[in-house]
Amino acid sequence: MKRVQAILASLVTVFMTGSALTLPEAYAQTDDNNLPGQKNANRDISIEGWIRRAPRYPTLAAAYFTIVNKGHEAHLISGVTSPDCSDIEAFHSEQEVTSHTANLFSHFTIPGDMTMVFPEGGYHLICRNFPDTIKTGDTVPLTFKYLGGSSTTVSFKLRD
Repeated sequence: MKRVQAILASLVTVFMTGSALTLPEAYAQTDDNNLPGQKNANRDISIEGWIRRAPRYPTLAAAYFTIVNKGHEAHLISGVTSPDCSDIEAFHSEQEVTSHTANLFSHFTIPGDMTMVFPEGGYHLICRNFPDTIKTGDTVPLTFKYLGGSSTTVSFKLRD
């Protein structure tokens, strides 16, 4: 009860003075490897996808995929990386891209018992500085990292 009163007092202080509120040490999340329900995201989630070079931009590749969360807990993607990409961003074929949309897959939630499709013409991933040494039929590893510390690496086949 005293902790609740202390938090309420802090909130009143913030509203009265406009000063920034900092969470007490016990409430600050510093270790994302110890989050209830998140540790096994890599077992709950399956991903299938493919990748192609972006038309007119040979150093870019677009990745399209489907994510299935077979678990009952929502899981959060905290990033996507690949040794074949200097940077990976979200992109939408028909919408303006901003810093918020480009970073979509650094904080993207997959609800429990859900299938999500990222097709051509919609949101997908853009791989920057895609090497010209990768040929049609080769695979590109993409690692999806989840809040809680687990990850899944998926081979995306390069298509024409």
